[in-house]
Amino acid sequence: MTAHSAVGPLLARLARPRTENRHRLAVIADPHVTEGTGTWKVAHRSEARFERACDFANSCDMAVLLGDLTGDGRADSFERVESCLSELSVPRVAVPGNHDVPKAFDEHSGIPVSAFAERYTPGLPFTWKLGGVTLVGIDTATDRTGALRDTWGGRVGATTRRWLSDTLPGLEQPIVLLHHNLGSLPENPGGNWANFPVDDARETREILVANDVALVLSAHHHVPAVLDHRGPKEVIAPAVCSYPQAMLDIRIGPSGTDVRLAPLADATAVAEARRHARRGKPLAVGILESIDRRLGDLPLETRG
Repeated sequence: MTAHSAVGPLLARLARPRTENRHRLAVIADPHVTEGTGTWKVAHRSEARFERACDFANSCDMAVLLGDLTGDGRADSFERVESCLSELSVPRVAVPGNHDVPKAFDEHSGIPVSAFAERYTPGLPFTWKLGGVTLVGIDTATDRTGALRDTWGGRVGATTRRWLSDTLPGLEQPIVLLHHNLGSLPENPGGNWANFPVDDARETREILVANDVALVLSAHHHVPAVLDHRGPKEVIAPAVCSYPQAMLDIRIGPSGTDVRLAPLADATAVAEARRHARRGKPLAVGILESIDRRLGDLPLETRG
C-alpha cells in the first residue's frame, strides 16, 4: 500500500473553516529526523517516516510542517530533512519546534531560528493565502530574551501577540500554526506536561477568540487530539516519528473541515513503535496511554 492510499480514520469533523472550493492540507508534525537507534521516538526509522510523509503530501495541495523537523538540531540532521523536502512537489510552510533551535544544553552547534526561517518559511511570523483560508505561522520555540534556551517549553510572546492582534482582523478564515499547544490535555495538566502548552496560552487564546479564529494546528505533544477553546478548535497532530507514526490529512470545503489520520507505517512497524514507547521513560508511557485513549474514541469531534 502506498502512502497516497493510506488515509485512515476520521479524527474530527468541524463546521469551520468552510470554503466554496476544496483545499487539502498535508500536516506533518514531529518527524525528529536524526541518526540513532531505539528510543521512544524510534530514531532509526525517523528519516524513512519523514520521506513517506513528504510522498503523501504530494497528493495534497500544500504541506504544513509543524516543527521538530530534526530530533537534535544538528547540521547533518537538517541535511537529511532537506533531502526529504527536495522531493516535495507542492508548496510548503513550516514553523520551528524546540528541537530545531539552539538550546543551552546542546553539545553541538545548531542553526539560529533566523536560518530556519530563511530555509523553511516565508518568514516568521507569516501569512500564506490558500484559496478561501489564510495560514498564519508563528514561532513558539524561541524568545527574544533567550528565556527558552534552557527548556523545551514554549511561548508566543508579547511581540507576536501584538502582531496577531494587528494582523488577524484583515485575514480571510485564518488557520493558526504553531509547534507548542494552546492548552493541556485534561488528563495531563501539570508537572513535565506543563512544557507542552505555551506559557502565555490564556492571553493568546483571548486574541484568537476575539478575532473569530476557527482552527489552530499544533504539534509537540505527539498525541492526536482536539481541544475546544470556546471558539477556536485546536487540532494536535500526531508525531511522524513515534507511535502511532501518522500525519493529518485535512480537507476543507463547502460542508466544513474533515481531519483524518494518515498512517505512515504498516502494522509491524507500528507495533515496534509501540514497544519502544511502552519501554520508554514515564513521559513516553503517558503519551502512549493518551494516544490509545483517543484512538479508541474516534472521531473526537463532529461538527463542533
